[in-house]
Amino acid sequence: MEFTIASSCGNSPRMLIVAEIARAWAEDDRAHLHEWLREDAEWRVYPGDLPTGFRSVVLDNVVTHGRSGSCDGSAVSADGSRLRFAHFLVFASTAKTALIRSISSYVVSEGQETPGAVDG
Repeated sequence: MEFTIASSCGNSPRMLIVAEIARAWAEDDRAHLHEWLREDAEWRVYPGDLPTGFRSVVLDNVVTHGRSGSCDGSAVSADGSRLRFAHFLVFASTAKTALIRSISSYVVSEGQETPGAVDG
């Protein structure tokens, strides 16, 4: 799978962890996910389906602060369909080696986005 991350992802170890979680999700690398998820971790998916097995994934943004981390991007499946996603992670602590307590993921097919206006 082709995996592209934003150039700013190398700024902190936690950013790389978040990026690697996104890669593991996209490749359905359960072994890597289990290394980072607490045994009692919750993974909520909205609207309820978390596809895997993509041919390419691009991370547009990776952000971390304290115990939180997030990333968003786009993915192309084997059949060529495209989707947009965002993952929001909560780590058990601020330690570099802290496991993930929860993930909330939002996944939509590309083209289902609703453009919004920004009021000034």
